[in-house]
This record gives sequence, C-alpha cells and structure tokens, in this order.
Amino acid sequence: MAPLVNIGFWGDVTSSMDWCEENYEWSPFIAEFFNSWSSLAMILLGEACARMNPTNNRAFTLLGRSITVVGIGSYLFHATLRYSMQMLDELPMLWAVAIACYISITTQYMVNERAVKWGLSLWTLMVSLFTAGFSGKTQFVLFQASFNILTYVMAFLCWRGKRDLENAQMRHVAKLFSSGIKWYLMAAIVWLTDTNLCTYINGQDKSILPFNLQLHAWWHVMASLGLVYLVVLMMGHYCLVKDIPFKLRYICGVFPYIYSH
Repeated sequence: MAPLVNIGFWGDVTSSMDWCEENYEWSPFIAEFFNSWSSLAMILLGEACARMNPTNNRAFTLLGRSITVVGIGSYLFHATLRYSMQMLDELPMLWAVAIACYISITTQYMVNERAVKWGLSLWTLMVSLFTAGFSGKTQFVLFQASFNILTYVMAFLCWRGKRDLENAQMRHVAKLFSSGIKWYLMAAIVWLTDTNLCTYINGQDKSILPFNLQLHAWWHVMASLGLVYLVVLMMGHYCLVKDIPFKLRYICGVFPYIYSH
C-alpha cells in the first residue's frame, strides 16, 4: 500500500485497508480523490437500475437503491479512510448481493419466498456483525470471503437465467450475461493488480511507471458497468418468467436499458 505521507482533515487512517492512491494528494478534505469520485458511477448506475424497473417488483427497486447506498458509502470510505465509513461501504455490499440472491432464487425456483427472505436476512445479518466486529486483516478476509461466496452464487443464478433466455430465443438479452462477466473480470484484474502490485505501479520510488494508474478508481467504473448488465439480465429473466412484455435497448451503445411495452 502507498505510505501515508500527508495527514489531512480526517486524521490518521483507521480503516482496515489503505488503497494504492496517495492520501490527500489533491485535497486536504478527501483522502483518496480519484477513488472517491469514481464511486459516483455506482450511485448513478444504482439509481438507473431502480428507475428503469419494468417488473413492478419492488425488490428490484430496492436492489437498485442498495447499489446507490454502496456508492455513497464507497465515496465516504475513500474520502475519509475511517473504519466507520468503511462499514458504510462494505456492509451495504453484502445486503445488495443478498437482495439479488433473493430475487433470483424466488424467480427461478418454486420455494417459500418468506423462508428465503428470512434465511438470507439472518445469514447476512450474522455476517455483517462478524465483519463489523473485527478489524485489520481479519476483517478484510472475513468480508471478502463472505461477499465472494454470495457473488459466486449470483454468478451461477445469472447463468441459469441466461440459459432460460436462450431457450426462449431471447439471445440478445442472454448476451447481457457474457458482457457483464467480461466487465467484472476486467474489474477484478485491475483490483487485484492495484491491491497486490501497488509498489510497482504507484508512480513512486520502486514503481515501473512514472504515474499512478488509479486502478481502484477504474475498478469502481468497470464493476458498476458489469453490475448493471447483470441486473438488467435479471429483470429480463423475471419478465420472461412472469410473462411481462419488454424491450431492450442500449444507450450510447454501452448502457443497457430495459423497459415494458
């Protein structure tokens, strides 16, 4: 991680992670300038997902708004590098992916929706308490393990949704899966590079580059794009299962937009 050279408005770092961006380089009030402002991508895309919802299922609106909360928490976390703000970033991530799991499970399987809701809620609450109750490397590992387990479950559920859409001859909608996964894989590569090779890419003494690539900021943007593709895929699959007519289009050739007709 980059060394803490400047002490800004928020004082010493108390979060379990201090990312590769140099602290307070651009503003005395924002610890990680690029990591903070790139979080706006999650806020904007979360609101877009909440507002485009053609399903009339309030769970999708809640999912979109939970992504917005993640973006707000991410901004505050990177702006302050305080542990309390880190929890405002990480805990909503757990709840957002739990909401996505609830939607996909109850859409794809004949299950007791109430039981699934309570089961996921209790599990996420337990994980949230464990995540918030530890600090340092232990906290980081606990959060990453818990979040990634649910993420892999969601990847499988999205794949099943893609398969159903292909069987229904809706390949243009099913393609959202591969597009979303590609964005996520690129995001994962830049996250891992930024996290593990910071010393060599931060533009400082041992760096092989003359400047910092700000890869964690790019992670925010790429992960947000991957997320919106998969959320729109989930909406399309829900509409297929519930026999809701819909159309899919792309804004500027990149941003998928689904609407009823």
